[in-house]
Parts: sequence; structure tokens; C-alpha cells
Amino acid sequence: MNNLDKLPSKNILSLFMTCGFPSLSQSRKVFQTIQNNQPHIIEFGLPFSDPMADGLVIQEANKLALKKGLSTNQSINLIKSISKNKGDTSYVIMCYINTVIKYGVSQFIKSIKGTVDGMIIVDLPFEEEKDIREQLENNGIYLIKLISPMTDSNRAKRLLHKSKGFIYYISSTGITGSNKLNHKEINQNIKIIKKHSSIPVLVGFGIKSKNDVDSLSKKTLTDGVIIGSALIQMYFDLKMNFSNYLKSLDKFIKNLKIN
Repeated sequence: MNNLDKLPSKNILSLFMTCGFPSLSQSRKVFQTIQNNQPHIIEFGLPFSDPMADGLVIQEANKLALKKGLSTNQSINLIKSISKNKGDTSYVIMCYINTVIKYGVSQFIKSIKGTVDGMIIVDLPFEEEKDIREQLENNGIYLIKLISPMTDSNRAKRLLHKSKGFIYYISSTGITGSNKLNHKEINQNIKIIKKHSSIPVLVGFGIKSKNDVDSLSKKTLTDGVIIGSALIQMYFDLKMNFSNYLKSLDKFIKNLKIN
């Protein structure tokens, strides 16, 4: 059974982290720290040299990983090594289509089968997703859909049709980690999404603190939140002291429990 089918109906916590950040060996410890806290979902970002939606913080994480020669294969092996303690946590890969095509679509899917529950391919157009989506689903992996404030209602209906796992609602236009949260707009759009889909809706982009998590939970109909940039920014705020970073990361995640 796909772990995404076992998500709770509310208060879902999804945590994003870039593979290979700050280095491959350190990345394993970072993901182990995240896994130890048993979030509902871990999103594994595959570093890419020319990201479209990632803000400056995640871009910097990508640069550090790629500068040290991280390969897609190493990222996949990292995910597999962490999965030994996976339990009920859902694993989702977030990447760009070029990474998958370069690796080989069939080979990529084969390599993550049985470990990964979902994929978010940021720049894969809905009109061109059919082949990859079917290959993924044939191997027990869901293609996660992205919905933004700019998605019109007709397109939203098409995107949401037969969607599985969860819906990633982008809280505002722009890039990760840089936007203020407009609770009214977020709630209005989630209401529209829920008219066309019964799977959980998770809000991402711009969620940086426990207060953000609590306010979204109380003021909107969101079923959960996605946090990424804030987890990475912490490393730079701590002057790249890795030992202190792991301790602070652990404490930050423990404090994120939704009231």
C-alpha cells in the first residue's frame, strides 16, 4: 500500500530538504534527524543547476550539493538508505523533468520503486504528463499535482481529476521561502480545490515558523503544511556549524506539531 493513502485527514506535516546538503555524508545525518521526528511526509529535493521555483535559500543548497559532485544516483541511494527506518512516513521526490529524462524515465522509476510514494515534477506540463504519470502509477508511485493562485478553475478541474496522494497548493506566486501568507486568499482557493478533490490539500511556500503553521491551521481549511526553505536557512543562520545545525533542526521540527 502507498503510504500517501494512509495520511491523516488533518494536521499533516511535510518537510522538504535538498539531497546532498551540505555534503553527502552530512545530508544523511540531516535526513536521519528529520526521519527520527516522523513527519507524515519527507520531500527529497534532487539538486538541479537551473531551478525555476526554488528561492535563493534552496538554490544555495543545490549549489553546495552540486559543487561537491552529487549525482542523481547518489541522491536515490541516499533516499534508499534513509528508508530503512521509514515506517509510515511517505517519501516524495521533488525534482525537474530534465533530471528524470537524463537518467532515463523507466530506469529512474524502476530505481525508486518500493521506496518512494510520490513525485513532484515541478516543470512537467499537465498536457505532457500522461506517459510518466501512468508509468509511475504502474509502479505504485503517485504524481503529485501543483496548484497555484494563478491556476484558473477549468484548468484546476483537469489537474485535480483522478489526482492521488495530496495536492500541493502553492500559497502565492513567486519562489519558495519569500512570500507573506494571505490567509483569506489561501482559504478561498482551498475551498475551490476541495470541491473537485477529496485528497488532502497541503500549503507550501512562505511557511517559516510555528506561528505560520498554527495560523494556517486555524484560519484556513488546509489539511497540512509543507516547510522547506526555513529548514535550510537555519544552517546559514548558524554560521554553517553543522553540529549546532542538527540540534537546532531537531528542536525546530519537534516544535512544529500543529495544535
